[in-house]
Amino acid sequence: MTIEGKIALEEHFLDPAQDAYFDMVSHGKDPFTGPHAVEVMKKLRDTDAARIADMDRIGIEIAVLSYYNGSSVQLDPDHDRAESTAQAMNDFLAARIAAHPDRFKGWAALPVQDPQAAARELVRCVNELGFVGAMINGHTQGEYLDEPRFLPIWEKAAELNVPIYLHPGITTPDPVRSYAAYPALEKPAWGWSVETGLHALRIILGGVFDRFPDMQLVLGHMGELLPFHCARFDQIEPATQAQKGAPKHAITHYIHNNIMITTSGNLSPATMIGAILEMGADRILYATDYPLADADHFNHLVETAPISHADLMKICRDNSRRLFGL
Repeated sequence: MTIEGKIALEEHFLDPAQDAYFDMVSHGKDPFTGPHAVEVMKKLRDTDAARIADMDRIGIEIAVLSYYNGSSVQLDPDHDRAESTAQAMNDFLAARIAAHPDRFKGWAALPVQDPQAAARELVRCVNELGFVGAMINGHTQGEYLDEPRFLPIWEKAAELNVPIYLHPGITTPDPVRSYAAYPALEKPAWGWSVETGLHALRIILGGVFDRFPDMQLVLGHMGELLPFHCARFDQIEPATQAQKGAPKHAITHYIHNNIMITTSGNLSPATMIGAILEMGADRILYATDYPLADADHFNHLVETAPISHADLMKICRDNSRRLFGL
């Protein structure tokens, strides 16, 4: 029996008007080249009847939409153009949400390379457009969010009491060399999770959560490997952990208190049980990675997970209600 009332947090879409811009700033490097690319691209462009029918079929009440090509603004070397493009992207998303206000919410796309502009856009998106937070796609031209110049983004997110969703972006240059002979490892199977998990660890060790102890960082794909490495993190010697300035607590403290994870695109009974044992069901959120992953398949894995009904309802609905104040 399908569980109704789900809130899905990593559900992608596209604005066709941004296709040329994305091709330009990414130099034609489309990260999705799967065997069902044509069908996936069709679904990415639909935020009306067909998408809502797909949501209804698996019991999703609300989908929090994010740009599939959202990292494009982070790739743009022209800061002014990135800012104006992010505004246009977010305005388009707001219009799609307004067409179905009971079914959609949104993650803001931010011109992260200009932290002050990104902070302004986050405020606009939350206060004027009603978005629930921002999705940031990996590093921004080789720079990570632990670096001091990105403090304005964290300050505004904390002030607004909204989460940041850290999503994979284009992999850094050095790892690309490592994956050169094995391209299957570069993207979802391994490289994206390793890169995003590293980014989250930098944010932890950089002291972001000491400065903003109530801040919540959302990681997709069952936590980008972090929940399953906590025992190893606890073995880090304090002197080593403090090389870039000592955080107040062990890494696992922040994983348990400042990280929330979603079921998007990477789920099995083992990962679900392991994540609950490490983090608790209160830290897990429902997502399908639509339409890049098979939403029906991942929904089935969630609904048939060997966990209690109470934990299942937390994951499918209640935790997101708490996170977003719904």
